[in-house]
Amino acid sequence: MKYSREYLDPLFLSKLANMELVARCAVEGFFAGLHPSPFHGFSVEYSDHRQYHSGDELKFVDWKVFGRSDKLYIKRFQQETNTIVYILLDSSKSMTFSGKGSVSKSRYGSFLAAALSYLMLGQGDSASLLLFADKVKKRIPASSRRTHLNVILSTLQYNQPDGQTNLADVLHALADTTKRRGLVILISDLLDDKGNIFKGLSHLKFLRHDVILFQTLDHQEINLDYDGLIQFEDLESGEKIRTFPQSFKQKYSECVTEFLDEISKTAGRSNVDYCLLDTSMPLDRAIIAYLAKRKRMR
Repeated sequence: MKYSREYLDPLFLSKLANMELVARCAVEGFFAGLHPSPFHGFSVEYSDHRQYHSGDELKFVDWKVFGRSDKLYIKRFQQETNTIVYILLDSSKSMTFSGKGSVSKSRYGSFLAAALSYLMLGQGDSASLLLFADKVKKRIPASSRRTHLNVILSTLQYNQPDGQTNLADVLHALADTTKRRGLVILISDLLDDKGNIFKGLSHLKFLRHDVILFQTLDHQEINLDYDGLIQFEDLESGEKIRTFPQSFKQKYSECVTEFLDEISKTAGRSNVDYCLLDTSMPLDRAIIAYLAKRKRMR
């Protein structure tokens, strides 16, 4: 199979019928491209083999063994059932924003959550999903059963973002209710008070959770590429303003750069893995960041 970044492109994924297709296409498209990629070292390790059965995916056939024995065997992947991954997806109103020619931040985050769930459950990890805004809206308990994927993907499929962001309370609630340490994956635009965000993350780190922070922003939010008189609306407060964005684009760029730098540096000081995601870009960067973190945790 020839690899194409199309399989990880958010606009391509948005045309698929359901989250199961999204997850499968994103993950299998990613792994299909590992061989020519400098990141091939992140591929899933396997420990032994089993005989091929009708219906098994041919991509898992060990062709070297076939060449020696003329028999088909499937690579059996290592199971790591002792790891719990908590996926926290921001479902506040601000996540519904989408610039010209891009999917919304909510859809992008849902695609990422679906792909990571598909990947981690396939590796034997336990996955939990939490949707939040000012409070926890939906919580799917952790499980490592393959059928658990259907529950997670269905929840993502019908998620309707609403409400304002209150990350601090949500992170503290997660810290207070998680009985086992694990890997916490936060997917959010982080349009909230930075101090409160990192107080919540520090609480998770105090409990010895590993944390990956995926800040998901639209290309327009980062670059302010607008022409003419534009009316802007705060999706959470409803406040509106009409202005010519070209008149303050440079100052806006400086403020965004300062904001992102502060998030990145504070995350680094807190030993939190940080990855900025532009919703116009394929998902491979996020998957690579996740696999790199999992590799360091072993």
